[in-house]
Amino acid sequence: MSHEALLEKLRQRVGETRGPLVRMIEAGALIRFAAATGQTHPRYIDKSLGPVAAPTYVSTFCADAIADLIDLDLGLPMFLHSDDVAELGAPIVAGDEIRATARYVDAFAREGKRGTMLFQTAEMILVNQSDAHVATVRVSAVSF
Repeated sequence: MSHEALLEKLRQRVGETRGPLVRMIEAGALIRFAAATGQTHPRYIDKSLGPVAAPTYVSTFCADAIADLIDLDLGLPMFLHSDDVAELGAPIVAGDEIRATARYVDAFAREGKRGTMLFQTAEMILVNQSDAHVATVRVSAVSF
């Protein structure tokens, strides 16, 4: 399939949504994540203080919430997860119920050193049980 046809196929997906994925946040999960990512501040690892999720904890929702939105197999030789951009809001704390909703937001092409590159972007919005904004995460990938 040509790059133009692939791009048109991807653009037809703009607006597709997934979710909500609902997850109850447990103190033990926050502490394990903090330990695995090298966090040492007591607010992330001390059960008596909450704990509060480390800022990168929002990434744990991406695989489940965005999993099938970004097309990993376009039949092109290379696929790269190019970047994540997170805008953080209210902190995630033990006992929260977090809802993650994802949406396919963009597909575009650019010319690179190796030819045409196809970019895809999905956005995940997390809110807590009070509907407070917890995070918006934009995930981008490129195939060429």
